[in-house]
Amino acid sequence: MSASPLPAPRLPVVGWNTFSGPLEAPVPTLLAHPRQVLTTSGRAAILLALECLAVGPEDVVLLPSYHCPTMVSPVMTLGAEAVFYPIDEHGAPRLDWLTAHVPARTRALLVPHYFGLPQPMDTVRAWCDARGIALIEDCAHAMFGRAGARAIGSWGDVSIASLTKFFPTPEGGVLALNRADLRLPDLSPVSRIDQVKAASDILHMGAAHDRLPGLNGLIRGAFALKSGLRALLRGERPAAPPVPSRHGDLDEDQEIDANMALIDLPLSHRALTRASGWISTRVPRRRIVEARRRNYTFFTEAFAGCDGVHALLPALPADCAPYVFPLWVRTPDPGYAEMRRLGVPVSRWDRLWPGVPALPGDVGKAWSHHVLQLACHQDLTDEDLRRIVAEVKRLFVGPAAPSVPTDIAAAAVTPG
Repeated sequence: MSASPLPAPRLPVVGWNTFSGPLEAPVPTLLAHPRQVLTTSGRAAILLALECLAVGPEDVVLLPSYHCPTMVSPVMTLGAEAVFYPIDEHGAPRLDWLTAHVPARTRALLVPHYFGLPQPMDTVRAWCDARGIALIEDCAHAMFGRAGARAIGSWGDVSIASLTKFFPTPEGGVLALNRADLRLPDLSPVSRIDQVKAASDILHMGAAHDRLPGLNGLIRGAFALKSGLRALLRGERPAAPPVPSRHGDLDEDQEIDANMALIDLPLSHRALTRASGWISTRVPRRRIVEARRRNYTFFTEAFAGCDGVHALLPALPADCAPYVFPLWVRTPDPGYAEMRRLGVPVSRWDRLWPGVPALPGDVGKAWSHHVLQLACHQDLTDEDLRRIVAEVKRLFVGPAAPSVPTDIAAAAVTPG
């Protein structure tokens, strides 16, 4: 199979399709929450959530064994202690273990909706209420949907989300409060330079992936000229301008080191830029939900019956928009590194925080090795999707795998 002319985007990028379709989504969105503020990242939202709950030194925050360092670093920044709990095969907290082992100094429990598939939260909510422990509902993967009888983000004392995973923005998160006694933080203003940079980065990301026909060349040329002038002023050889990347949420690339606990505190307390806020709150949402559901279903069908891989959670709930497609791979290495080298939009939470223990009944550590997160966002083309399937089968399944489906539109699933 011939390679795509450009690597598929790992996250949404702006294009003319971004502005097509109805504004309202067929399922609830956390952006409609009555008490929310837009932050610079999901990680910043977690930090602000902990501050709202007055978490500090000597406090314990319960975190899942399967995690991105983004979940842990805000806890460490505030001097609190992270205690890891086991999850079951659906990604839910093992409340029996928590009941037996919860430390007396526990202030909060963080529970994610992994992969954008809503977790049942009623028993978790009741468990927290019975012990006076605050619930942080982590919706970084779940901007849209319902968890049981409530909208996503309505179960936690505080809830957080990440804008970059669902919208073509270079930054952004959401902090929402459900407890009446909590107060939204006052965030510092954004400089003019940051305002302009955010707007230009949005356009550059779209043009770099050829998603703005008629403007792609003009925008790329303008950035190449700017990059060349800067290089000349520095006495360097001009080079192609780098494609802007999102910042603030480490789980995008898992590029962490020994200093992964460090957080840019001023940036975490800064307001979101106007351009990122506008894109996140004004672009039509129905397309986002429907395309992600269609792509998730396409992957489920494409990998059905394959030896060596299978859908981790094949049943797509009716009221949600998935962030990624979680694929269980029996032997993920060295194929995963090859996929990254080829620019296939895939990630893996294989860099767990140091000291995560082996816990009874826990699938978290196994997921961190075997589960690949395949992009299924709305800005992937049919060619992108077929290439992802083809590379997975080439690297992990072998020649006996079923052929790649061609009718992607037939995989569409409408939320109930």
